Amino acid sequence: MKTINPFLLMFSLLLSSSVLAQSTGWIENPNHPPVQVKFMLTGELDPVSQTLAAILEVKLKDDWKTYWRSPGEAGIAPSINWDQSENLADVTWEWPKPEAFSLLGLQTFGYKHDVIFPMQLQVEDSKQPLSLKGLLTLSSCTNICVLTDYDINLKVNLNNMTADPAAMFAYNKAKSSVPQRTTTADINLGWDSSKQQLEVLLNEGDWQYPQLIIDGEPEVNFKLKYLEANSDEQGNKQLKAIFDGSSWLGATDVIGKMLNVTVIEADTAMEYSASVTAVDIISSGSSLWTMLLLALLGGLILNVMPCVLPVLGMKLSAVVAAPSVDKTKIRQQFLSSALGILVSFWLLAGFIVTLKITGQAIGWGVQFQNPWFIGFMALVTSVFAINMLGAFEINLPSSVQTKLATTGGNDNRGHFLQGMFATLLATPCSAPFLGTAVAFALGADVISLFVIFTALAVGMALPWLLVAAVPQVANYFPKPGRWMSVVKVIFAGLLLLTSLWLISLLANFISSTTLWIVAAILVLLFITLLARVHGSAAVIASISMGILASAITAFATSDNWARPLPTDLSWTALQQSDIQAQVAKGQTVFVDVTADWCITCKANKVGVILQDPVYSRLKQADMDLVIGDWTKPSAAITDYLQSHNRYGVPFNVVFGPNAPDGIKLPVILSAKQVIDAINQASAKAQF
Repeated sequence: MKTINPFLLMFSLLLSSSVLAQSTGWIENPNHPPVQVKFMLTGELDPVSQTLAAILEVKLKDDWKTYWRSPGEAGIAPSINWDQSENLADVTWEWPKPEAFSLLGLQTFGYKHDVIFPMQLQVEDSKQPLSLKGLLTLSSCTNICVLTDYDINLKVNLNNMTADPAAMFAYNKAKSSVPQRTTTADINLGWDSSKQQLEVLLNEGDWQYPQLIIDGEPEVNFKLKYLEANSDEQGNKQLKAIFDGSSWLGATDVIGKMLNVTVIEADTAMEYSASVTAVDIISSGSSLWTMLLLALLGGLILNVMPCVLPVLGMKLSAVVAAPSVDKTKIRQQFLSSALGILVSFWLLAGFIVTLKITGQAIGWGVQFQNPWFIGFMALVTSVFAINMLGAFEINLPSSVQTKLATTGGNDNRGHFLQGMFATLLATPCSAPFLGTAVAFALGADVISLFVIFTALAVGMALPWLLVAAVPQVANYFPKPGRWMSVVKVIFAGLLLLTSLWLISLLANFISSTTLWIVAAILVLLFITLLARVHGSAAVIASISMGILASAITAFATSDNWARPLPTDLSWTALQQSDIQAQVAKGQTVFVDVTADWCITCKANKVGVILQDPVYSRLKQADMDLVIGDWTKPSAAITDYLQSHNRYGVPFNVVFGPNAPDGIKLPVILSAKQVIDAINQASAKAQF
């Protein structure tokens, strides 16, 4: 049996107690277990300023969050009462950049999961012991809020401290996320008392669409109304923002007050301060008009995006039948389709508003993250496909049929539904101008959101509105005849492919075996009904045409068939800290935020990313490839998108030594754009 030297044991205990005295360890209130806190000293005292670095770490489980120094429209900022401490002169509390949260229509700022607050403790006499006795009051919330107290109790011999590397690392990491404060920036703050608005003019930095937070006046909340980044007449970068100011006390006045402006974009965060002067703010409504124009163009271009193929059958079925009816009926049918598109966009806007109010993730196409929605759309498109074969008809009671016939509306409901489902199935695609308009809408108030989505709907419905306005256009369509049966079979096949594609998306939620069985049943049912309605010859002809089309495609793309698309690119999961670390090492990072349901993402992947010269460039040793999979809901990926003012996929950005803030790529990629961005961001340009 080994003996233990009592002096060595005593020395070890003294040493360990000295180290332990620099940390409280994890503190948990038994009445509120989702939150844990820990207070640590780094163990290094600055002899000149007599300050000691420390950290307060807070761990929050699940969806619990706590608040920033200015919590926003709800919540309470964390605070510590040090009145019972001894030899403590002052405490400086620093705040890492916060996230923005929206719950029940209220905007708040704070933190989720794990946050570390760096602090500096100034002592009165460095030769005397330091006794820390603090009462931490911490507010934490989900859909309810809990106010909890934690006792901090430490006694430290300042002359016998031990440097704690873990605490120093955590302190430095937390400091790096605190917005850099500057007092030399050219910033002007103006308050319009009549409009109750604050104007921010910042003539510094190359900001694009950052997040701005105004604080410094506790009773006043500021909500962003308008944001624009441009250049002045001399070519200098300028950021202009207008905030609506409100207070529960009623009309307010901040003229002469000192306000803080925190600007956050990607990994960059700056904090500015300035005194507010009186100004007359000129209306910035032109920005909304610009976004309306972009929304119109984005909606129109959406008609020719890759996602048009799945909805082609529903959209063109009305065109085929149009010449067989009079002008009044044509106008009614196309107006019904346009109205269906409009109603769908309004439903999407209402859905997004609901998500914003409840604090959920918002974005373009997020409904495809829901398996119930995908299953519903697969069912609807399957019914449409089978119905186009003429396999069944839904017969209403004779009295209802008579009423519909006499009012001339027996056909319009179908066209209305076609417009609705065309819109819902088109949302997995992004288009030029669409992302800018949607980002503006999702960051604006409810009325602006509905206005922008209405403009998107009008843009997408423009072809149908054109026919409705000028029914004579239908005269240029082919005359109806037996060929229409063939066209209907083709459209039914396109809808079948749409259904199979939707079923494949459910592989992220349901076992593949089940989906294979469902898909096989659907295909067999389709073939059986096709044979029953149009005869076995139609089945043979359809299969033959499919084989012929495949052969022609294979011949036309023989080079690609001989050289299949590579799949050996090495991707790592999206982590913001990993991107920063790789760029610091001199690497170039290509980020691809995508989703299985995003057709534009697939087109970018097949047409650009997996084709030379991009593919070979991505394989080089100086490249790191990062992927963010948004197929299922992901708070981290949603936050990442929103930090770049994006609310949908695809989103591609290139980081590098020459572009630490990233170079954002357009929605639809081209090889030249990708290569140029990589060369610009890389430490050494490639030629």
